[in-house]
Amino acid sequence: MKVAQIRPTIAILAAVPLETELIRSYWGPWKISNLGGFHLYKRKSAGMTLELLHSGVGKANAAAAATLLALHQPQALLVVGCGGALPGSRLQVGDLALASSEIFGDEGVLTPQGFQDLAAMRLPLLSSSSPPLYNTCPVDHDWQQRAKEQLTPFAAAAGISLVTGPFVTVSTCSGTTAGGEILSRRSGGICENMEGAAAALVCARHNIPFCEVRGISNLVEDRNLERWDLVGAAEIAQQALIALLCTEPGQVSA
Repeated sequence: MKVAQIRPTIAILAAVPLETELIRSYWGPWKISNLGGFHLYKRKSAGMTLELLHSGVGKANAAAAATLLALHQPQALLVVGCGGALPGSRLQVGDLALASSEIFGDEGVLTPQGFQDLAAMRLPLLSSSSPPLYNTCPVDHDWQQRAKEQLTPFAAAAGISLVTGPFVTVSTCSGTTAGGEILSRRSGGICENMEGAAAALVCARHNIPFCEVRGISNLVEDRNLERWDLVGAAEIAQQALIALLCTEPGQVSA
């Protein structure tokens, strides 16, 4: 009896199609089906299966999409997309940011004494983990180290910086320099986004390795869209993810 080949599955999550155009072109064609109201892109190769979803913007969308992907028990869930560089991060537009953790930046309470996070409120987001998870969700250490090793020479060859540090997920983006400085001091984060922590929490709940890489589209400062580069940031993040997966055991070839 012939035994079916088992292909490890890598799940890829992005907010919007702009953030996966290059990935979908590089690894096409894809089989597209409906998964809980999302378009699931699936691509099989000799060594690996890729599953890709566009969640839409925000934590609620990201949590829903990540949960559906998590139910397939992928080998890992990778988030790719654009992000804003927080003050003090040393990141510039066009650089790469690699998450060392994901932080819910505005889950908590505003008091007369200032912001208090969920730990101060004694309200864990995930009480079944050890220790319980409050505002900060982990990134898989092995995937983070692998990504850092592979993407350091990639960034050097591209003439850009790769910075590793905490990412901060918010519901309301910081559109002022003052707001960004407050968030940076409070969190120690390097990159602001709107989806990552929600996906990281889902992965923690389902024991699925999580990793996240983002291209920097803007600095978190007084909002000036003329200084943004969403297309370039999305492209460099996708190039990085392709470089990462093409150097994996059982790598996905084009």
